[in-house]
Amino acid sequence: MVDSLADGSLFAELQISTWPPAVTQTLLRKSDGQRTLVVRGKPSGRLRVALEREGYQPIVVRTVHLRLRAPTILKVNVTWRGTDMVVAASGQVIGSSREFDPQGVVAPAEVEQTAAPIDHVDNARARDLRGRQIAALFSDRGGATEALAARWLGDLGQAANVLADLATLVRQGRQHHLPGLVRGIRQMVMGDDRDPALLQFCAALIDAPLLLYVPAAPAKPEQPAQLLAAAFDVASARDAAHELAMDLDVWLRHDVPWLNGASLPLGWLLKQTEDALSQAHLTQGSSVVGADMLQAAVAPLCEVAGCLCLLAAQIHRAGLTVPDEPQTEAAAQ
Repeated sequence: MVDSLADGSLFAELQISTWPPAVTQTLLRKSDGQRTLVVRGKPSGRLRVALEREGYQPIVVRTVHLRLRAPTILKVNVTWRGTDMVVAASGQVIGSSREFDPQGVVAPAEVEQTAAPIDHVDNARARDLRGRQIAALFSDRGGATEALAARWLGDLGQAANVLADLATLVRQGRQHHLPGLVRGIRQMVMGDDRDPALLQFCAALIDAPLLLYVPAAPAKPEQPAQLLAAAFDVASARDAAHELAMDLDVWLRHDVPWLNGASLPLGWLLKQTEDALSQAHLTQGSSVVGADMLQAAVAPLCEVAGCLCLLAAQIHRAGLTVPDEPQTEAAAQ
């Protein structure tokens, strides 16, 4: 409840669908004519909280990096006194304009700067889900068999070899192999009506992580032609430009910036890229992915293929001694 212009507080519930957002999102805008409060979620994983009051200078508070499991509702308290403001969540201060001790908040008011999170909050959940799915599949089949596991691992090794060869050819400038490259990427990580996502299934056999490294706070490209390239910007190891570890399945569901301020799920965009490279679309054009976008994304797509091949090789080697049944946490104990 707001008390006055000079001193007051406000309780708000922020509905957060994805975190961190691919683009800056307005989570709350509230005004009574004299006071306006705007809360935005940033791709860096911070909140930007701005308070405007009639007759006063605006106050802007940027919170620490938040580790949220989305979708969720974040309950926050915004308290101000004069030109100072504090933002708290669950009784903990997550941001302040300067040292300020509002009544009712027991956490220290001085907020230390924190480093950006190095692992996406949904990584463990995605890995656990794959394990439960394959355990259920094997249960339906009366238990896993060594022959079935060996066949999947063999298929993965063969698919990775083909994908690596295609990436090499495309890097050499033979771009007529680009449609096959993108099709191979999509089949390996998304499957189709008859076959599963081979890489994820084999990873679940041995409970292996599937981590890609992406920018912690990707910037929206200035040119629309660079949007597709930015969406597929990944690395196989953490570096200065790719600080955030993201599970493959989380990455496929992650929203990426697109035209006119929109955002698209990356897995869906991968399918659209494959469609845009088909013979029918090469002559007619694509309503989502244009030829200039495809050209700019050649190198990033080759890098995606390289990352997947490295993961596949690691899983293939580790899976040579796959047990008859996938290990669950309970069974291991």
